[in-house]
Amino acid sequence: MKTDPHVDIHSLQALIAAAGRGDHGCFAQIYERTHMHLFGVAVRILGQGQAAEDVLQEAYVSIWKNAAGYRSEVDGQSIQPMTWLIAIVRNKALDAFRARARRKESALPESGDVDEEDTETTGATPAPSAMHLFEQATQALRIEGCMNALEGNHRQSLALAYYQGLSHTEVAAQMGAPLGSVKAWIRRGLEKLKGCLAAQGVVA
Repeated sequence: MKTDPHVDIHSLQALIAAAGRGDHGCFAQIYERTHMHLFGVAVRILGQGQAAEDVLQEAYVSIWKNAAGYRSEVDGQSIQPMTWLIAIVRNKALDAFRARARRKESALPESGDVDEEDTETTGATPAPSAMHLFEQATQALRIEGCMNALEGNHRQSLALAYYQGLSHTEVAAQMGAPLGSVKAWIRRGLEKLKGCLAAQGVVA
């Protein structure tokens, strides 16, 4: 999803600071300006609307509680307001994803029988089994582990492109880096990511 062009970085930073001082009006403006983009982030990780809505609600509670702790720069590294908000949503979504994986693992069917409700979908294709969902969750956690092992620029550029669906040009603008460098980071990051996953048997 593209970053909303109407979200001004400096204005958003000021709104977060005001929310950190307890200004409910400014917090409401943060929600209005960012909720569609952040909802998209949650949907891409969780893959279902209701779960994403629940996560988004939890994320905004966390944003309200932690707004006073937002810093635009940490250890000499600039942290843009939208990046901070996305990180909160992403962490909440990944927590929900892990919890769902644990639930699926504990509820794996003992036989190949599939509940009738599991086969009722909007189309003719049966819903995925609990085992399939668990395998997907396990693979997602392996991908996260391999992502965390990447170098900073490789990881950040891939995260922006993969989790947020930004184009190479948009990633370059977000990171404040040359387009050529971003393309190289994404290409090398993907190569290293594939190698890491291959070592774990996730990809051939």
